[in-house]
Amino acid sequence: MYWLMAAAVGAAGGASMEAVDIIKAIKWHRQMPWNVQSDTIDPPQRRADVRPGEERLPAPGWKAYWFAGLLRLFVSGTLTGAVAAAYPQSTNPLVALLIGLGALSAVQHMTTLVPLMVKSVGRAALGGVVEEAQQQSQALQQTGQQPAPAQSAGAPPEQLMGRPSGGNPQPDTGVASQQDPTGGGGAA
Repeated sequence: MYWLMAAAVGAAGGASMEAVDIIKAIKWHRQMPWNVQSDTIDPPQRRADVRPGEERLPAPGWKAYWFAGLLRLFVSGTLTGAVAAAYPQSTNPLVALLIGLGALSAVQHMTTLVPLMVKSVGRAALGGVVEEAQQQSQALQQTGQQPAPAQSAGAPPEQLMGRPSGGNPQPDTGVASQQDPTGGGGAA
């Protein structure tokens, strides 16, 4: 399936989800959702995601709802088009529609995972430095050579990687030097 056609079908899936949300809001409040004011919701309950004073905000109006709907169509179409461009043989109209239906939820979940992925990449980078130093040490032991004094267990990472320090300490701005080796993520 061509990616542009898949993006259009995905946007139709996003429009379907938007229509379902509006239908549920109309059934619940008995009026259009953009006319619902926060203080008219019975009973006005305090939620954790509402800051003090937000419960008395005016209704958002139809422009805000249309803009949010257009953004949902954009997200659904973009994600579906990207998947169709990456996997053209696997994408058919049903798959494109299903991706469009769940695109907003998928993007929300992906954005919550970004800090975890960054932390994981940082740990992997630190692990790569340690693994390389261990491999160099094993290679020296197999050839029968003694490791240089700079390659002892207490040596800085520059010397473990084979980079001469020259007696002048150079600032290391790498991710591995800024993380705690115990995995706490703090600066060293």
